[in-house]
Amino acid sequence: MRKTKGAPAMEPVVLLYHIAPAKETAIRALCEKLSVRMVRVPVSRHGCTIGEALRGEGADRRALRPFSEEMLVMNLPGILMDFFLQGLAREGVDVALKAAITPTNVAWTADALVRELKDERQEFLRQMAKK
Repeated sequence: MRKTKGAPAMEPVVLLYHIAPAKETAIRALCEKLSVRMVRVPVSRHGCTIGEALRGEGADRRALRPFSEEMLVMNLPGILMDFFLQGLAREGVDVALKAAITPTNVAWTADALVRELKDERQEFLRQMAKK
């Protein structure tokens, strides 16, 4: 198995949170084409850590701060990440919140990662508005 820089050594995998059915179908087809495992994380497991969701471990736990935003969390080596993101764009699959798994966020819950991504996005947009 390949290792994404700074992420746990695992098979290539994409976690899906709150992804609409039509988008999920397109993502599933892309994952199959790229030999990437796709895991749809049910709401009942949104309180598990990203690492637990990756490994299929941990008991069901709902998020302390439930969220409704669509999110993709990816453990993909560099070139595979590029192909995956290009494939999403080519298929017109827009998911605002996307994250690569890191040694830090692998221990976070999905709701914590959503909050961090939303904060980062807001800061990015604020900085872009200044230009």
